[in-house]
Amino acid sequence: MPIYTRETLQTERLPWVEIHDFEFHHLGRTMVTNNHSITADESGHVPYWGYYQDRPLQASIRLQPTTAKDRITVVSGQVQVESEHGRVTLHKRDYFDIPATGATITNSGQSMAEFVRVMGDWDHTVRNEICMFRPGNPCDYHYHDGDEYWLVFRGHFTLDYNGLKVPVGPGELLAAGKGFAHGALDPEEAMNAIVMAMPLEDGKRDGHLNHGNQGEPTPGRDVPESVWDGLRARSTGDVIIPD
Repeated sequence: MPIYTRETLQTERLPWVEIHDFEFHHLGRTMVTNNHSITADESGHVPYWGYYQDRPLQASIRLQPTTAKDRITVVSGQVQVESEHGRVTLHKRDYFDIPATGATITNSGQSMAEFVRVMGDWDHTVRNEICMFRPGNPCDYHYHDGDEYWLVFRGHFTLDYNGLKVPVGPGELLAAGKGFAHGALDPEEAMNAIVMAMPLEDGKRDGHLNHGNQGEPTPGRDVPESVWDGLRARSTGDVIIPD
């Protein structure tokens, strides 16, 4: 499971990794603007407390794809998407694939809206979801018959991956290749990630597969030794597979 930031995706992305870039967006809501005077004193200091009404977040944004696939997933609030296909309202967990002609995303709720934009060249997904693991509610150690991506947007936790325990946090993309075991057996705090599951291969078994029931996995992607060296350097210990 290579672990990427936006920056390392541009320079270290492996050939089989289908996500090329990602962005985090916040949209403010339309508010009545108050006229707060902002005047510097003799020392140049501005007695400004950050009135939201004076410098609001933009409530709308136009997105124009530059890759074959361009998807947004709402992680809080409510947005309206307007494109060549018409107009649709999205809530938390909903996603939308932006057409080549682009789309305008507008906050249509009563509070700030957040969405994550993912760009790449995948064919299609079998699942696009928001996961949450927390103390007492872990993610079992498992593998898949297809590739899976976790894009973390909240929380810090220790990733259990292929025998290693690797600390990860917001803004990191975890690329779990087909047949590589991963999980979060003891998350330190609540975390959220967008999970994108790619088409199934070989046995085409959906869902979580584990050692006890489905046997040892057969890794199906090439991961260079240099990637393993980086993961080992970050690792805090070895994974103990539960019975």
